[in-house]
Amino acid sequence: MKAFARQRMSQRFPSDAPVILRDFRTGFYYRGTLYNYSADGGYFESRYAPRPGRKIHIKVDGLPDVFTPHIYLAEVRWRKPLPENPRTYAYGVGIQYC
Repeated sequence: MKAFARQRMSQRFPSDAPVILRDFRTGFYYRGTLYNYSADGGYFESRYAPRPGRKIHIKVDGLPDVFTPHIYLAEVRWRKPLPENPRTYAYGVGIQYC
């Protein structure tokens, strides 16, 4: 099987913005950090990893040139466990805005 590079529709920008996500199915809230974003989606790390296909609300605060928090509806595209470290998050999560 031949591997293909993942193609992105929009340029990604680095970030270190705090996020709060809400899982639609459970209604629970979780904290994390958004490490990159674009017009189409982003990547955050958290102690919670919703399953791919799950819809979430993600509230982002602290983006450059954005003075108020933004809330986005997104779909989880993928998730991966991160190396174990008690001071960091357990999962990396890729999202696409709906």
